[in-house]
Amino acid sequence: MEVAIVTDSTADLPLNKLEEYNITRIPLKVSIGGEEYLDQIDLTKKEFLKKLESTEELPTTSQPALGQFIDAYERLAEDYDYILSIHISEKFSGTIKTAHTASNMIEGAKIEVVDSETVTAPLGVIVTEVAKAAHQGQSMEDLLNLIDQLKEQINLYFTVDELDYLEKGGRIGKAAAFLGNLFKIRPLLTVEDGEVSPYKKIRGKRRLYNEFLNLASELRVDGTNNLIILHGLYPDKAYTLKEKLTTEYDWETIEVQEFGSVVGAHVGPTPFGMVIC
Repeated sequence: MEVAIVTDSTADLPLNKLEEYNITRIPLKVSIGGEEYLDQIDLTKKEFLKKLESTEELPTTSQPALGQFIDAYERLAEDYDYILSIHISEKFSGTIKTAHTASNMIEGAKIEVVDSETVTAPLGVIVTEVAKAAHQGQSMEDLLNLIDQLKEQINLYFTVDELDYLEKGGRIGKAAAFLGNLFKIRPLLTVEDGEVSPYKKIRGKRRLYNEFLNLASELRVDGTNNLIILHGLYPDKAYTLKEKLTTEYDWETIEVQEFGSVVGAHVGPTPFGMVIC
């Protein structure tokens, strides 16, 4: 049994991983400065964040067109027994609804569409691990169970310089509780049940940095965890944190990644975060 793995560009997977595990990526669209771009195809993550920093205009994002999914599913159905399509939380985007619609239009194809209930690196981790398992010949049932396990294991925490992007973009979720006077207060956010949720208010950048250190210490288990440090336009702080956490603790893997364009459109050009799984 061969299973094709499909995801969307909000998984923020680098090209080498897409190619290594033969993952099909469907790009969302981002619009800024009067121009529309295919996410991570027409514009790199860094190029988008630079544009975002230099404009006062609020960017917009849009889900892939139905035809993009139909084309991908039809092509893959010719060579694979099953298609497993894993996507950004439906509370963040209508992408998964479009994927469902497309899957029902491909006669005879066995397509499973799954809501990851997350976005960015956590989605990337889920997709990568499932692709590895698919290459090892695991059944569709096993792959779906693996997705459920990974959803429970992955922890994402992040902060933004301001909540305006989340609020105006309609993605603020339960973090709306943090709206108001944030003078010298740094919001620490997470994703729960597929939407942004408040985790903690922290006074000052130094205390916020220490909170990330504390979270890494609390959530790690015997050096078997994977750690991903996420940054926006400026990576220096991410590499500083990586160096400190590499020195103090053992990890299975530790890497630094950029937030992608679609996420950047809703959190601003300078988010910072951490994924432990």
